[in-house]
Amino acid sequence: MSQSSSSRKRRGLTLIELLVLLALLLLLLGLLMAATGRVREAAARAQSQNNLRRMAAAVHDYGDQHNGHLPPGPATWFPKKGRVANNGYGPCLFHLLPYLDQDPLYKSTRQNIGATPVYAAWSAVGKSVKLFAAPGDPTLEQGSDRTSYLVSELALPEAGALYPSSFPDGLAQTILFAEGYSLTTDTVTFGGQTTTWKTDRRWWDNPGWKPAAGAVAFQVAPAVDVASSVLPQGFTPAGINIVLVDGSARTVSARCSSTTFYHACTPAGNDMLGADW
Repeated sequence: MSQSSSSRKRRGLTLIELLVLLALLLLLLGLLMAATGRVREAAARAQSQNNLRRMAAAVHDYGDQHNGHLPPGPATWFPKKGRVANNGYGPCLFHLLPYLDQDPLYKSTRQNIGATPVYAAWSAVGKSVKLFAAPGDPTLEQGSDRTSYLVSELALPEAGALYPSSFPDGLAQTILFAEGYSLTTDTVTFGGQTTTWKTDRRWWDNPGWKPAAGAVAFQVAPAVDVASSVLPQGFTPAGINIVLVDGSARTVSARCSSTTFYHACTPAGNDMLGADW
């Protein structure tokens, strides 16, 4: 009896020890998964900022080749005005293709409108550009022609901009590009009826936003069904990645106010950035 009882006690202690060990393993696994998630998030942030820097550098290279004239944000004819031979029509990212190691893609859009040879952005429909896809974008469809980056139409308006004179507020004080979901959802209620539609942000079809004073400036990790087509979006709760005209990229905190963010978007507003910048 005494030996049997002692054996049962030892088996009970072993079971408790196994349960404790299992609990510790689960705890360690949870910590490991959290650490892995942070590493993955940091890698995605670094890659996105690198993409933004490359796009800003391409804007500078474009200006160097065109006497300081920078490409427009919204789609229009550039660098010349109107439909003339060898001119290009499209938004900023389209005009930057030759400066982003995408010259073959740009040249593939050549077509004749009447007897006039031009380069047309709409000819690039369906063509994917890896640089325009952010690894942290939760809406991104790999291999599609959508983009995770938006151009500020205050920094690069339809009329274009002249470097550096168009940025009296400072090259390091003006946002050029920001992250944004490649797929957005808008909802409008009018007359008691609610209408919802989705917008694909395609790199060849006006992927930009026009910052407005006194309005929400950007969204941070919103649910896909509330991501607005008129705003940029950060991919994590930490904030949103942007690049300034001087080519420096950074994460703007989710705590940054709409006023400060808007002031950082105005190239010639004589605005002072707040302490939350």
